[in-house]
Amino acid sequence: MPRRPRRNHSPVFKAKVALEAIKGEEPLITIAERFDVHPNQITKWKRSALGRCRRRLRGGRAGQGGWTLHRRAARQDRRTHHGERFFVRCARSHERHERKAMIDKGRSLSITRQAELLGLSRSSVYYESVGPSERDLALMAAMDEIHMQLPFYGIRRIRGELLDRGFHVGRGHVATLMRKMGMEALYPKRRLSKPHPGHTVYPYLLRGMEITRAGQVWAADVTYLPMARGFCYLTAVMDWTSRRVLSWRLSNTLDASFCIEALEEALARYGAPEIFNTDSEYVGAGFLRVA
Repeated sequence: MPRRPRRNHSPVFKAKVALEAIKGEEPLITIAERFDVHPNQITKWKRSALGRCRRRLRGGRAGQGGWTLHRRAARQDRRTHHGERFFVRCARSHERHERKAMIDKGRSLSITRQAELLGLSRSSVYYESVGPSERDLALMAAMDEIHMQLPFYGIRRIRGELLDRGFHVGRGHVATLMRKMGMEALYPKRRLSKPHPGHTVYPYLLRGMEITRAGQVWAADVTYLPMARGFCYLTAVMDWTSRRVLSWRLSNTLDASFCIEALEEALARYGAPEIFNTDSEYVGAGFLRVA
């Protein structure tokens, strides 16, 4: 299967997708399919947007002193080389399908020149994508059924099942369709418990300790909630003795921002406990600054 070409998204597009993720009205997988972007990329844009908003609300980075005259001058609209480089650069900042839609075959300017200005190959202007064949659709449906029943089957065993069902197909084509479908056999992977060298190992403070009163020990954890399409993630801060939920947050992305918000709310309402007990996923730099 050919590798997908690298795409350069405009800042406006990134901000639009990040805003949809911050709203939290839809699961992340739904947003990813709507904008044709990987969920991990959306999580990265959301984290970047939240970080920039926090810095703006705090007055910008230290030492910048707000918008200076030189930065304003650098953003002024000026002519550059008779305007040609400016407009070409603006046009090439759009998505590939948007640039392809700019091609006008009725203009006096040739198709070759238009494609060159927009950063497209001439063959891509005339190319029309061909969907999968009926045979491949039947193969993928059968492979999906096999994978749901026997998720530990790999390429060879799936091919054997297909041969038993009357499909004559080679291993290479099965591998191609599995990559296209994002299908992978379930198997135990190596070295799953190896810690990251930059992560600090914290001692377990509750061993042998008697917890007798509220506010002595808090605990927090994250779980996922299956939706109709994708997942949402729930974090809660609880008091160990009373089992009371002190604060909670729901998010469509698994990042540290909603965990930090839940902890900040609990600290603001009830003060700091003596011990705060969490799992290893709560050792991010942003979370530790609050804790």
